[in-house]
Amino acid sequence: MCSAFTHPAIPLALAVFLPKETVSPTLVVIGAACSIVPDLDAIGFRLGVSYGDMFGHRGFTHSIVFAAALSALLTFTLFRHLATGNWLVFVFLFVATLSHPLLDMLTNGGLGIALFAPFSNQRYFFPSRPIEVSPIGVASFFSTWGIRVLLSELQWVWLPAAGVFAVGYIIRRYR
Repeated sequence: MCSAFTHPAIPLALAVFLPKETVSPTLVVIGAACSIVPDLDAIGFRLGVSYGDMFGHRGFTHSIVFAAALSALLTFTLFRHLATGNWLVFVFLFVATLSHPLLDMLTNGGLGIALFAPFSNQRYFFPSRPIEVSPIGVASFFSTWGIRVLLSELQWVWLPAAGVFAVGYIIRRYR
């Protein structure tokens, strides 16, 4: 997986493309949270859920169905007061949530992502996997491995996300 520090890079970069009347600090924070939520499945390790199970790590919570369900729930419960733009809120939250498993599919470790759960527990990676997989657990993160992960994420996620944000900022400024 990418680290919890890196997953929010995607919704933070994409938020600049939302119309000014739709975007809010609350929406951006919720989008950042959505990009981290799929890793709550790691709690399963402590509960005896096997890694490769449908509800194991990188299982159902890393699926397209989960991203759609979480986004719909949050849009309906937290943002239904918006006069317009609910579909944009849903799409933003969906992309924020789905960015998590897509980034994990670029990492060089683990069993892969059950992108099509609950219909299939088949695990997938992208053909190219340039991002160093992050250790699970805080203690392991503060090591040489953790530093390699952060440098890899800087190169493959943060710098491209900063470029996307810059383009969006320029477009917004000159619109």
